[in-house]
Amino acid sequence: MSKGEPTGVGTESSDSMRSQSRLMLVLQAFAAAPADQDIPNLVISQAVAALQAAGGVVALVNGDRLEPLASRGYTRSEQRACGPLRVGDLSLPLTSAATTGEPVWLASQAEVAMRFPRIVELVSRDERAYAVLPLRAAGALLGVMGISWVQPHAFSASDRELLLALADICAIHLQHWRRHDDGLGDHDDTSVARMPPSAVALAPLVHALTGSDTIEDLARAFAEQGAAAVGATFSNIAVVEPAATGPIARLYHVSSLVPQVAQRYQAIPVDGSTPLGAAMSGRDEVWLSDLEQVGAQFPELLADTAAAGLAATASLALIGREGRVIGALGLGWDAPQTFPASQRDELKEVAKLVADALVRAQMLATERAALERSELLHHILTALVASASLSEVTAAVFVDGTAPYGAAAARLALVDRQHPDALVTIAAVGLPEGLEAVWQPGAGAPLSPLSDERSIAATVYLPTLEDLVPTSPDAQAALARAGLRCWLGLPLRSGSRTLGSLVLAFSQENALGPTDLTALSDLGAAVSEAVSRAVERDSDHDLAVLVQRSLLAEPLPNLSDVQVSARYLPADARYGIGGDWYDAIPLSGGRTLLMIGDVAGHDAGAAVAMGQIRAAARALAPTNEPARLLEELDRFVTSSSAQTMVTAAAVLLDPRNGRLTYSLAGHPPPMLRQPGSKVHWLEVVDPPLGAPIANRAQHTVELAPGSTLVLYTDGLIEQRSEPIDASLLRLAAAIDDGPVDSSDRLCSSLLDRCLRDAPRRDDTAIICAVIDPVVPSR
Repeated sequence: MSKGEPTGVGTESSDSMRSQSRLMLVLQAFAAAPADQDIPNLVISQAVAALQAAGGVVALVNGDRLEPLASRGYTRSEQRACGPLRVGDLSLPLTSAATTGEPVWLASQAEVAMRFPRIVELVSRDERAYAVLPLRAAGALLGVMGISWVQPHAFSASDRELLLALADICAIHLQHWRRHDDGLGDHDDTSVARMPPSAVALAPLVHALTGSDTIEDLARAFAEQGAAAVGATFSNIAVVEPAATGPIARLYHVSSLVPQVAQRYQAIPVDGSTPLGAAMSGRDEVWLSDLEQVGAQFPELLADTAAAGLAATASLALIGREGRVIGALGLGWDAPQTFPASQRDELKEVAKLVADALVRAQMLATERAALERSELLHHILTALVASASLSEVTAAVFVDGTAPYGAAAARLALVDRQHPDALVTIAAVGLPEGLEAVWQPGAGAPLSPLSDERSIAATVYLPTLEDLVPTSPDAQAALARAGLRCWLGLPLRSGSRTLGSLVLAFSQENALGPTDLTALSDLGAAVSEAVSRAVERDSDHDLAVLVQRSLLAEPLPNLSDVQVSARYLPADARYGIGGDWYDAIPLSGGRTLLMIGDVAGHDAGAAVAMGQIRAAARALAPTNEPARLLEELDRFVTSSSAQTMVTAAAVLLDPRNGRLTYSLAGHPPPMLRQPGSKVHWLEVVDPPLGAPIANRAQHTVELAPGSTLVLYTDGLIEQRSEPIDASLLRLAAAIDDGPVDSSDRLCSSLLDRCLRDAPRRDDTAIICAVIDPVVPSR
């Protein structure tokens, strides 16, 4: 690398070149393998060598068992730990990948111990890193390939691309080997009992597919390189896109295609009018051996097929998750083809490779979009906290004149004080002119987000165009022209008072999932409080309390395995207000993240900073363990908050697995009461947020059914008349004496015992959790 070359660019380029070189060596080994080669051992030996790993194993799924076929670099005891194993067991990396069909990345022994403690018991090495890759071929999961390193191994983007590419290639060869080994190989005169002759030619395509992180990059990669990989003359790909008039697919052509022909086929309907459309609509393959077949089945395409210099074509559907058609690939040859079974099988395997890569690209696109929405929502919530006028509220919601949360259209409307039965539009974007005038359902008609009288009373979510039931043909035509296929109406309320509504419309059906609806419910609550402040113009103290209450998680979510209740009490007016906050965030697998924190200070600035930190924590919670979450908040506080002191506690409840995991940043210790035992403190506290600490401590303890957990801020325990240890003992005694079956009554009891007749110099937050006595295990 030259001295002037940027380090990141040079490293990325060299890593990519090394990955492609390793792939080529592996594929050359496969292509040169004799017919009687032991393919499982060849697969794992080539993979271990290419990845410079310590060992590896290939295991195939056989019914509900995962059986090892070959291993490299393992002792006998380690080989026994590889199986046979039971599919469905999520406690080991191999069976987890075989059960979920998802890769497992474990970069260090600590990560292995956290996620799969059983493997530490089964295999004794000081340091270990793992990657387990599902092996898929012909639309089915064959098994898994596990690779291990003695030392920690950080999986860079190039590492993951190489591993995924190797898994795809190995799956193809294992599938061919298994068919030959079972006597199921082809018997026509074109078949051979060895690996596909185009194995080496697959390398550039596989590398390009695994290196493409956007849908467009992937589609263009196949359009340009797909033909060479399978010995064809031409290749293109169609990717399904939802549309208001029915599903269509965007086409990506090879650059050498006749421009006039390419221009006519930029998008096609998913129907039987074209070979690609027929493959997608029928979830099948369309084989056209010569121009005579093209003319017989698709006469309108005969001239264009001939103009492109093609004499035979093949179109294969791309199947994604849950059996959903996500596109189709097309291939063409300049000479007629007989399409023997061996050639068809090879093309089907390539289609599976492309489908898997397209699924990954679509998932990445979804993740990027969700991250962008989350970041924008965070900015909106932060701006709403600081807004003091309707114009500032509008500017916060409609950032740069766009609809929030990726919506195609939005309207913010408030109740007209002079005419309480009518709404006045304060701001709107993307709504077609005249839509509101034609879409006013009459008495008895189903709810709609634009129904002024009713959408302001309750949230209305209409996921598809069919759910929008207009009362006139004019309204139906207006909706169809608008291309807005999914609607959400959020009520804006302050207590029992109706303020107005926020309406969002999306161009894609079923645009919002449960997580989106929860996030937008938070947005509706924040807009309600901001509008209420702007309209009423309360005193500074009341305004700050409203800001604070609007950012606390009330009402808390209803959870299946745990009761959660909370209270917030502002400081007495003469002491000002503070920055206490709490939250309860439901996560997958019956888990719940409880958070509580305190921003130092007693002014509106503390409340604003608190709101920013809570919003950041909620956005980070679904993808971070407690310690990692606090580390991310460290960076947020350092870069975004002017406060010098922020404490927080993050506690992850996992009742179904009987675990409680926590991390503390300068915060008073949570108190845990197990059934039949006295309260004990969860101590071991790291410095407050924003302190220069690289790795925060995280601890896991047993969580028995019927346990009680209490998180609180120092306003609950600190009194000038007694030392802090005495205050903690007083709180512990109150928990021991408190109710064991109701989180709500426990909150009330603790506030009464600890704050009765005492002046509140600091605001106070408390959150109590009671684990159900009977919790279903995983």
